[in-house]
Amino acid sequence: MTRIETPVAGFTGDGPGGLHFVNGVAETDDDAIIGYCRGAGYIVGGQLTNPLAAVAPRTDPRHITVQRIGTPIRDAAVHPHQDDHLPPHGAGSADPHGPDVIAPGLFLSLVPAPQDNGDQAEQAEPQAPRPAVAAPVAEWRAYALTVADSDPAVHAEIDKATKAELIRTYGG
Repeated sequence: MTRIETPVAGFTGDGPGGLHFVNGVAETDDDAIIGYCRGAGYIVGGQLTNPLAAVAPRTDPRHITVQRIGTPIRDAAVHPHQDDHLPPHGAGSADPHGPDVIAPGLFLSLVPAPQDNGDQAEQAEPQAPRPAVAAPVAEWRAYALTVADSDPAVHAEIDKATKAELIRTYGG
């Protein structure tokens, strides 16, 4: 039997694992209870075990140095740079959280297009309506040519594509 003493001298009552302490002392041969008591700061077998002894010593924060790895994060809507790829429209000149700063990566149907400042720029032609699934392959090819890249290689692929391929590529 192993003698266990409570951290509170003279305690009488129930303890961990059903131990009954009288004047701060109990005995057990249960290894689980003995292990728990060692970790919880009880005196086990006459030895006080410090559960914090295995913890690394505290580091003085004055001796900590910060080493930056990589590039610091920067919000292109707040601090735009010339070399940003597709920076938000209106970045740096308007409230970055307001309606005048628009990220080009968002769906244009959800975000209103930026208003023109009086320049008479050419407006894009409206896109042709998508043909019905039952429409002939010729209609699908004509539609694909209106929405596809102007690259001749892409146009050649459209001319060879089946109706199912056109629907899969341009129908969605």
